[in-house]
Amino acid sequence: MYFILCARFWPPGELTQVGAECRSFDLPGHGADGTPRGTVTAATYIRAVVEQLERLRSPVVLVGHSMAGYPISMAAQQRPEQVRHLVYFSAQARPAGQTWAQTLDPETRSTYEALAAASGDGSSTVPEGIVNSRWLSSLHPESRLAQSIRSRLTPQPLAPLFEPAAPSGDLSHIPTTYVWPTGDRQNTELRMRSSLSNLPQGTRLVKISGDHCAMLTNPKESALALQEIMDQ
Repeated sequence: MYFILCARFWPPGELTQVGAECRSFDLPGHGADGTPRGTVTAATYIRAVVEQLERLRSPVVLVGHSMAGYPISMAAQQRPEQVRHLVYFSAQARPAGQTWAQTLDPETRSTYEALAAASGDGSSTVPEGIVNSRWLSSLHPESRLAQSIRSRLTPQPLAPLFEPAAPSGDLSHIPTTYVWPTGDRQNTELRMRSSLSNLPQGTRLVKISGDHCAMLTNPKESALALQEIMDQ
């Protein structure tokens, strides 16, 4: 089974050990991708996911982490024949008209709005305090793993955060799983439940241990959650 992992530097090692083929890639303007951040929109994200799907002949398990939930939904709508299973790994599923920023609590939202106002190149660096307390909350901030993860973070494009979601087509014919780390302080249970309400009724919820970046901080359990899909 082939997995396409839409997440920052997701380590595929745990999945390949159980026989899965994987491709992990950065969304445009993130990580090692060289797309100018000021040019990136939500449509840019969606096009990048569609291009990944078009490179393969057989249907895949399409996994999106965090804000990648929206582009995987739209890409699956455009290429449904290429998606065997959709996995929202603590990821967003928004109704039409809602922006990513509108899903945040007021304090975090105001932080991102201030970053957007101060930005001169269409991008911003997420404050280290947010990374430590909300993304990597299971790690001590000075641990070797936390420092390694933070060292690989790059500024992110701002425009997609404030773009309203487009209407989504019916994806109920595609099996869907929502994987949620129970210690996630970024995508809280309230936000997770909101996303679930915007997904097909038959979406399965799988809970694992870990924080918002559990694929990095708890890779074994994260891989096991995805391995279950292989066995279905």
